[in-house]
Amino acid sequence: MKHKQIMAFLFAAVLLTGCGSSSKEVKKETKTCTTEYQGMRMSMKMNAEDDVIKTMDIQYLYSEEMLGFDASKVDKDQLKVMEDTVMTQLGLSGDEEGVKATVKVDGTGMKMDIHVDLMKADSKVLNKFSITGNTKNVKLSETVENAEKGQEGIKFTCK
Repeated sequence: MKHKQIMAFLFAAVLLTGCGSSSKEVKKETKTCTTEYQGMRMSMKMNAEDDVIKTMDIQYLYSEEMLGFDASKVDKDQLKVMEDTVMTQLGLSGDEEGVKATVKVDGTGMKMDIHVDLMKADSKVLNKFSITGNTKNVKLSETVENAEKGQEGIKFTCK
């Protein structure tokens, strides 16, 4: 009889522990890091839960001066060639799960947006963005710290 009471107590304790941990509030946080380098502006918005980055929105802005042509004169066929070239340079086909990239050219330059869902994207695809290791456990705090330290002369400001 005592054995059954102990088992019942342990079972109840496990259930209560499980219930307690599931009601723990998830800490959601967003950080945006920006930089400018040789006429290109880049921003990286990272959405995290409990310091683990879930999604990233990366944006590159290239000025007309950097591109070397009048972006307002780009027609649809030229835009398609540019989009395909950028996607090829990134090593993307456009069919990758968890990664969506778009390229737009207007009268001010070229804008490239990349949305990355780290929980869905394949690690081989993420390696193309220098995201290595356990890609399902990329720490926001470490990423921000490394971005602000910089590398190869490129430092980010994060807020």
